[in-house]
Amino acid sequence: MKVGLQQGSVLSPLLFVIVMETISRELRAGLPLELLYADDLILMAESEESLRDKIVKWISGLEAKGLKMIQEKQR
Repeated sequence: MKVGLQQGSVLSPLLFVIVMETISRELRAGLPLELLYADDLILMAESEESLRDKIVKWISGLEAKGLKMIQEKQR
């Protein structure tokens, strides 16, 4: 990471939400099938194929903006 705020900064959550709102606006299909909460994303679909398509759409859309989507929780 070359630019950003230190984790724990008072401004970090606010700026993150503002940036994610702007970036994700064109990717979102809306409730109830896509939920953004803090730094988490929940995608739901009626079929496995549709879910894969959504995941690919989100990954490519976020990468185009310089972000990376991690699909697994790191412990």
